[in-house]
Amino acid sequence: MKLVSSDSSLENLSIINKSATVNGNFSTEGSLRVDGSIKGDVTTGGNIVLGATAEIQGQVKAANITIGGKIFGSVYASGKVILEKNCLLKGDLFANILVVEEGAHFEGKSSMETNEKNI
Repeated sequence: MKLVSSDSSLENLSIINKSATVNGNFSTEGSLRVDGSIKGDVTTGGNIVLGATAEIQGQVKAANITIGGKIFGSVYASGKVILEKNCLLKGDLFANILVVEEGAHFEGKSSMETNEKNI
């Protein structure tokens, strides 16, 4: 899985590994890699990548979002959302660009008419 990013620097990358659980909202100015679980809203100033073992129960906001795991909540991206094979998204999706791989599961509404109010 590739991190969708125009910034090659990893100094602002936060990682939640597969043995970690966050109970509560999570926010960072940088990018985020999730392989564990988060029960709360997630907001980043950069990109979010969810690995196959990741699960988020809450709203997700970022520049670009790659979903390989599960999200139960709405997703807001100012750029691109990628739904990878075998991912699960149960919630509404707002993005300028949407990529859906064969085998991805999506239950909700999608809109590609984003604006600053939604993100």
